[in-house]
Amino acid sequence: MAKQVDWDKVRGLFNLNREYIHIGTSQYFVSHPKHIRDAIEKYRKKLDENPTNFTENNEENFPLQVRKKLVQYMGIDDPNLIALTDSATMGLGIIYTGLNINKDHDILTPEHNHYSHQEAIRQVANRTGASFREVPVYHQMKDVTEESLVQALLNEIRDNTVVIGLTWVQSDTGLKFPVKKFMNQLKKINKKRDKANQIIVVLDGTHGFGIETETFPELDCDFFITSCHKWLYGPRGTGFVAAKKEAWGSVTPVIPSYTILSMVSINEKHPKEMNGTQMTPGGFHSMEHRWALKDAFEFALDLGKDAIYERVHQLNRQVKEGLASMSHVTLHTPIADELSAGITAFEVKGMKSKNVVKKLHDKKIIGTVAPYQTAFARLTPGIYNTPEEIDQVLEAIHSLK
Repeated sequence: MAKQVDWDKVRGLFNLNREYIHIGTSQYFVSHPKHIRDAIEKYRKKLDENPTNFTENNEENFPLQVRKKLVQYMGIDDPNLIALTDSATMGLGIIYTGLNINKDHDILTPEHNHYSHQEAIRQVANRTGASFREVPVYHQMKDVTEESLVQALLNEIRDNTVVIGLTWVQSDTGLKFPVKKFMNQLKKINKKRDKANQIIVVLDGTHGFGIETETFPELDCDFFITSCHKWLYGPRGTGFVAAKKEAWGSVTPVIPSYTILSMVSINEKHPKEMNGTQMTPGGFHSMEHRWALKDAFEFALDLGKDAIYERVHQLNRQVKEGLASMSHVTLHTPIADELSAGITAFEVKGMKSKNVVKKLHDKKIIGTVAPYQTAFARLTPGIYNTPEEIDQVLEAIHSLK
């Protein structure tokens, strides 16, 4: 059972402009809550006072503390299996570009990936000559089930398919893919393959992470990639890649990592086994933001993953049920919790989505338009929104006739 949370108190941690209803922000770019603002400022002050000493004394320990807290949140065995990044885009880039594949291989993915995911695959396909296929896994959203999604993608696997790219929650429709059920079936296929032809699954977890409760072992994918500046409400410009130990052996670093600088400088030998620390892009970056990521995981664990899940799903269910009752609105997101998370996509009859979002903005309601060909309007309530705000938003959409 989820713990009781004072959501009004949580809301008070954010410095959001109260003149607006921010119902499109959680999936876009975070407003830092107080604990993150304080942590960033603490590190920034120390860096400004003595940048050389403070960095040299902490550049190994602070990222390790972030990894240790991430291990706790995601149920990962070893902190060294985590690469720290600046965004999901960076994570997708370093993994796909680093894949050890060739022109005889096939990369398979369902349709509706984010631009960053699609482009990362396209670029590695162009570089290696590997084939790249985006396939539909449903035709009508009303007919979608977890089983139909899984089977549709399984049917597209070929003998030379060695990489499958998945999106946990589509950012245009809000559809959540049943990753765990798919992995259970994929295991049966991999069991019949030799080690060199195992299918690797790369999961873009951006819009499930921070809402859903599954751990990395429960999802059972090979690579899990996300940002931390959306639903986790972590520092802007943070993200990570988590991978199984054996999966790290299937990629080659794209950006040098400073974690082995001393070793290489002394004897010019690299470690025999790849891991997350070696795949972490090196160089100077926004240290205070990355180090403050530890506080974001602590906050989420303190609230409770179950409580966050219930709150976000409750608010989104209220949105979806309200929209579904309006004759002039087409809902494009499944109502069922097992097929959706924090994104609700819709259209208003006779109006372009950009005009819907503009009219809502005129009413001090901030939504977004999905940057896809379908271009649905989106509402994405998070932990700082309230049921009363949802009622106001639904009333505003009801008036758009």
